[in-house]
Amino acid sequence: MPRPSHRLLLAFPLLFACQAPPAAPVPAAPPAPTVAAEPATSDEPLLRTYAVPPEQSRSIEQALASALSNGKDLPPLGTVERLPDGRVVVVAPPGIQDGVAALIAGLDPSKAPPVRTAELDYWIVVGEPAQAAEGLDTVPDIAPALQAIVASQGPMRFRLHESMHLSSLVDDRAEADGARIRARQIVSEVAGRLVADLDITVAQQAKDRGHLDLCAQGCNQLKSRVHLDLGQLLVVGQASLESGDAKAQPGLKTLFYIVRGQLRTGGV
Repeated sequence: MPRPSHRLLLAFPLLFACQAPPAAPVPAAPPAPTVAAEPATSDEPLLRTYAVPPEQSRSIEQALASALSNGKDLPPLGTVERLPDGRVVVVAPPGIQDGVAALIAGLDPSKAPPVRTAELDYWIVVGEPAQAAEGLDTVPDIAPALQAIVASQGPMRFRLHESMHLSSLVDDRAEADGARIRARQIVSEVAGRLVADLDITVAQQAKDRGHLDLCAQGCNQLKSRVHLDLGQLLVVGQASLESGDAKAQPGLKTLFYIVRGQLRTGGV
């Protein structure tokens, strides 16, 4: 009778003993923390109004307008406007508004510069060639300027076309109409001298005020920026003038623009 085999029975325990134990489960890595995205800084312009010392509102407006300028070929970084009550309105991106706020917060009202007024006198004079100089003393205030014209261009007969006196706060605009002339000015002070932007329209004949608005023909115009020492007489321009009088003697007539500037402390 065959003997039972025990090899098979012994092989199973050996097989189980040689098998590697199952690997322990690896815990899943914890999810990375979520970082909230910071809101992007907006560059959209904001409108803000600033209360400033009234005595300094004009100079602040000028300074801010200059700082916001980006050159003549590019738009400005922002705009600034002075309200009638002296407050300043600025439209600009937030970063610029922060700088404006810091500037205004550092102002010292006790150190505000005094209000100054620029006063300009205008004389429009007609000159025509003559054998000897005439009319030099027609307006004594401008006699030195007329003498200088004679010295450089020869004897002339002078007559006053019209004169005007116009005052404006420094760095502010002023405008006035006369019978024959319209004057517009913006005057600044730089190192004790006046820098004046002038716009002068001169009609050849005295007409109603509407004529100065519509005189595309029959009017002379001068636009210029000039430097004036205080009290200085200056011939800022000249132009030929046609005679409107058919009985007038033939000859070239010249229109001379003469100005003088002064500066005083105080309002207009």
